Amino acid sequence: MVYYFILAAIPVAIVSAFCIHWFTISEEPNPNKRLEISRGIYLGFSFQVLVFAWLLFQLGHVRFAYPLYAVAFSMLGDWFNLQFSLAKKYMKDPVLGGIFSFAIAQVCFIFAFRQLISWEEIFQGVRPVLITTVFLVLPAFIFYFRVYNPDRSKWVMASAFVYGLVLCFFVSLCINAYLLYGGSWLYLAIGAGFFLLSDAVMGETTINGTRHPKWEFQVPWITYLIAQCFLLVGFFLLSHTRMIAN
Repeated sequence: MVYYFILAAIPVAIVSAFCIHWFTISEEPNPNKRLEISRGIYLGFSFQVLVFAWLLFQLGHVRFAYPLYAVAFSMLGDWFNLQFSLAKKYMKDPVLGGIFSFAIAQVCFIFAFRQLISWEEIFQGVRPVLITTVFLVLPAFIFYFRVYNPDRSKWVMASAFVYGLVLCFFVSLCINAYLLYGGSWLYLAIGAGFFLLSDAVMGETTINGTRHPKWEFQVPWITYLIAQCFLLVGFFLLSHTRMIAN
């Protein structure tokens, strides 16, 4: 019972607090000024998610190590993406550091996934292969038409494209696992979907560099926080179930 209270209360508190913060800056139309106001606050939200992951690691033990690593690298990516002065001092475009950090985070999520289910279980028949193929090919077209900007750094564009492939592969794994087994795999499918939504919006705005809507940072952040919470809950429940089964 305590497990389920923690699993529900902490994510709800984090997302609710972000919504309150979003409301307090709703009158500011300039996205850059919003970021200036919110930079430290957002890193604080990222740290809260890391504490949540650490707490679940203490409850889930070794099987929950990779999700903890993923959230730690995600926080590092947040630090780069929030473009603190120290990051800008040593990197021409801190977003590149953010992309690399999040790529490592997604690899950690894939390792965590692999601890729960084998490739042979996932890729049975045509359907899972087709789903993975679609998730790898379709984003490439979206990237070309909505994200790619020849005026931006080639390193940023290339890294963002490769990162998108890694993320979409992870999303396809989570969806395939849910379609195969259902149950708690739904948390991973939802979390991965929100992660994809968050990065898609960021790709179209911040990575592209030419579109700066009022909500440029808020929409990616709230969907990102929701994604992290769903993924952590899903990995914890599945790891706990596997530990009991063994």
